[in-house]
Amino acid sequence: MIPLLLYPLIPLISAFPLFVMLLLFYGKSQVKKQWVWLLFSFVFFLWEGYIARFVTLTPVIRIVDLFLFFVLLILFVREENTKVPESKRKPFLLKGFVAFLFFSVLQIIFSYCMTPPLFFASLLCSVALAFYYERLYVYASCYPKFRFRLLFFFFILSSCLVLPVFRLLFLGEVAYIFYRRYVKWIDLKDNSIRMFKEERLLNHQIVSKMGDTVHDFSDLHTSLSHYLQNLVEGIEAKSAAIYMWNAKLQKFHCVELHGVFFPLVRGNEMSFTHVDALKEIALSGDIDDRTNIVWECGMSRMGIHVPYASQDGRILSLGSRAANIRTLILEPLYFDQELLGVLVVENKLYERYFTESDAYLVRNFAHYATMILKAHDAALERQSQIRTQAELQLGYRIQAGLLPSKIPDFEGISLAGSMMPAKEIGGDYFDFLKLPNESLGIIIGDVSGKGVPAGMVMTSLYAFLHAECRYFVNTYRTLVQVNAELAQHISENMFASLLFFEWNPNKKSLHYTSCGHEYILHFHYAENRLDAIKSGGVALGMIDDNSKIIREKSLQVLPGDTIVLYTDGVTECTNMEGAMFGLERLKSFVEKHQALSSEEIRLALLDELNSFAHGAPQADDITILVMKF
Repeated sequence: MIPLLLYPLIPLISAFPLFVMLLLFYGKSQVKKQWVWLLFSFVFFLWEGYIARFVTLTPVIRIVDLFLFFVLLILFVREENTKVPESKRKPFLLKGFVAFLFFSVLQIIFSYCMTPPLFFASLLCSVALAFYYERLYVYASCYPKFRFRLLFFFFILSSCLVLPVFRLLFLGEVAYIFYRRYVKWIDLKDNSIRMFKEERLLNHQIVSKMGDTVHDFSDLHTSLSHYLQNLVEGIEAKSAAIYMWNAKLQKFHCVELHGVFFPLVRGNEMSFTHVDALKEIALSGDIDDRTNIVWECGMSRMGIHVPYASQDGRILSLGSRAANIRTLILEPLYFDQELLGVLVVENKLYERYFTESDAYLVRNFAHYATMILKAHDAALERQSQIRTQAELQLGYRIQAGLLPSKIPDFEGISLAGSMMPAKEIGGDYFDFLKLPNESLGIIIGDVSGKGVPAGMVMTSLYAFLHAECRYFVNTYRTLVQVNAELAQHISENMFASLLFFEWNPNKKSLHYTSCGHEYILHFHYAENRLDAIKSGGVALGMIDDNSKIIREKSLQVLPGDTIVLYTDGVTECTNMEGAMFGLERLKSFVEKHQALSSEEIRLALLDELNSFAHGAPQADDITILVMKF
């Protein structure tokens, strides 16, 4: 009696890895789907290991067997072929479903004629359909695996032989397959952690080299040469080049390259062409072909990652030269909607291929190339007596180019933000980041200093923040890591105050970490009360380790609440008599206008500051960020 009761526990034990893997590949974070896959996994194993033993109607057993097996087969094929074209996926589903319906009809017919010949015909139909499913699997799978095909054999065996042990063989093979999936997933997670550490180290090394070597923007070729050398060495590429856009002539022209760079224009030279000859071809050849990949990247303003050039028609169209191009990354360089050029990184060392991590690093550091090109333009356009003012303006424009181009639309929160520059550049900054955990990062900060130095610090801060947020855990950990790196790469008299909020739309929670920024103004709608919260902390870059000083806090927000963030340009706004706007006036403004929308509050505050100044010159950047719940 006891073995009879314990027997069904054997398949239930192996049901857990099935549920874990189904949840991982298909359930994600949606609670409803989690229950669906949990129910399917336990029904599947209960049926195969226990329930089917007590069902007396053989056709019912066969129909349910094939139905559950077909669902499992669909899951296998979907997981194996996440990028399989619809032209293969749809016929697979259609053929399998039609075959199952035809089989079900036959089983119903056979159920009325259970004489021995027809009984065996029913069994043969089950076996034939299992073999047909096996052929469908081979057709739909990119790489058919032996352990999956062994599953078909065990299924047929369990259908022909009624002993429970044969069903256990089938269940054991299912459990083994999903165990292998789980081990592979763990390996991928470990590899992802390792790659993140390597990526972060590379990111920091490149930032350090850029800061050490890119100083003088008057010599364009020297600056670009140092930049390309640092980038190529950082991501272990063989070569890189920058194509500048000539708006008048409507063409791209290569202005600088590093390494053995194969020009991205059609050619027929052999692979042993001399390096100097390749360089001359690249520097002398212009690109005005609208089908060229450089033209496509520049005009679309979107980066292009070609991991396998031998499979890309745009590279193959280059003729015999395509044989030397193994892998490729292109990133557009644009500034204030103005196209400047295209950065091209070509071929990986040791005959490897560029990964998504490499593409991210190139995209993250394309801002330096943009800054060099614009700084060079400023140096050419300005005479020596106005160079200081040009650098200040350039510093602002570099910083402003990093600001978000549009306000994101996120569940449970309405946002508004802007930065109004002053003549003297202070380096204000705000940003919105979509975090890997499906939360929204909300950032406001103020960099000390002015001009190009402030722009460089802001660019470095932008690069560090975006790099750390790719593997976001919480705001505290992110700012501790950013501070540790920023403190090593900026001068002692430079720093940046910052507030980093995380809004989780699922939990309706708001967490933040402050690094020496201004007050947080939180109006509680339900209580008709305004809190001025001292953010605390120490500014980024002031000390090497801020982990003991800053900490993550939470704000309890309810529908109707309003949060206003600002930089010191708001409270230090002065009028003609020298009086400052101050925190108390700002608090009164928020209490008076909290019923408005986030965008209306922002516009109303700018009008209030303008009325208060009454013509007095603006002394500092004014940045406003409003959150409405």
